[in-house]
Amino acid sequence: MICLGKEGDSGTDLLKLLNVLLSTETGSQDKCQILEEDFHIRMTQTLESEVSLMCDLSKGVEEKGKIYGAITAYKDVMLSEDVIIKKLKEKFRVTEEVAKIYLKEVEKA
Repeated sequence: MICLGKEGDSGTDLLKLLNVLLSTETGSQDKCQILEEDFHIRMTQTLESEVSLMCDLSKGVEEKGKIYGAITAYKDVMLSEDVIIKKLKEKFRVTEEVAKIYLKEVEKA
């Protein structure tokens, strides 16, 4: 098992590298700079684009988790599906179709 934490908490280079790559608080440009300076990884255009893609993916996963949490909270206070969809559209700026998909995914879980 690998536990990721705050910078400086890990004792091995592998864990430090994973902390940098998987951090949701560090932008892709900063990650690329850290990879070059601290880990001596030569940044190519391809590698930079992959780091950027990974940052976008982690932000998407984080956003999805927030939406699922909001849906669960709305259901806990017994809001109707119509109200939940309206709130998701307002808070997360998603379309009605996307809000309905999230709602169905949470109901399946």
